[in-house]
Parts: sequence; structure tokens; C-alpha cells
Amino acid sequence: MQASPDRPGLTRPLCLRVHPDPVLRQACRPVERFDSWLADVLEEMRVLMRIHRGIGLAGPQAGIAQRLFVAKIQRRSLCLINPVITARDGSDLMTEGCLSLPDVQVDVQRPWQIEVQGFDARGRRQAYCVEGLWARVMQHEIDHLDGVLICDKAHQSI
Repeated sequence: MQASPDRPGLTRPLCLRVHPDPVLRQACRPVERFDSWLADVLEEMRVLMRIHRGIGLAGPQAGIAQRLFVAKIQRRSLCLINPVITARDGSDLMTEGCLSLPDVQVDVQRPWQIEVQGFDARGRRQAYCVEGLWARVMQHEIDHLDGVLICDKAHQSI
């Protein structure tokens, strides 16, 4: 792996980080530069997510302690940078897994519908009102950006 010359401390190509890697417990810093480096990293994250057969991947899971994630459900994909949940509604219990916690399944209670704001790869403001699986995936990935893992939601440690 090589260190990225324009972003110190980041190795490329990206690799999946698994518990107990300390980057998974870091509160991520906001993305400040919307440039070609960011676009390249987001594409590498999409590839990494596909390789590991995931539907979402947050920055820390790829060793990037910045507030960004990618997701793909069925044929719809997105990336969201500096996401903030602005509204929540309903409640739903569902079993979740996580690429960074292999072989761990946890029942997690989450709002069924959320509103989220953030930015796309070009720095354009985005807003989504999502429900069901999309709401769950976005909340799961935003938890990663705050250093929270699904095992924390189940009130148990691994």
C-alpha cells in the first residue's frame, strides 16, 4: 500500500477495516475539500463495498476518518458527505450485520423514516427523506462516522 501524497496518513488502495481497528471508534472530521481526490476515494469505496457484498460503507470502514459514506440498494446508489439527520419518525426493529464486524448480527431499534442533509461528491447540497431499508442503512453509516458500532446499539461489547 502507498500513502496518499495529498492526504497524509491514508493508504491506497483502500482496504476494509474490521473491529478492533481503532479508526472504527473515531469521531470523524468533516470533509472540507470537494476535489478529484475525494471523487476517486468515493469510487474506491464503492468498489470495496461491492467486493465485500455490502450495501453501505462509511469512511472509517475504509480507513478514512472523514464524514462520508457510499450505499447501494438494488439499482440505486448514492454517496453522502457530511450527513446530518434532521428529522426522525417511527420505530423499527431489525437484525443488522456490518462488514467491519464479520459474523456478528444484532437486533437494532431505529427510526423507520428519516430526513438527511449533506453534500454530493461535487459539494452540492443534497436532502433525502427515506424510509425502511434506506433509512436504516443511512443511520448505520452515520453511526460509523460517530465511532458507533451495531454492538453498541445492542448494549453489549465484543
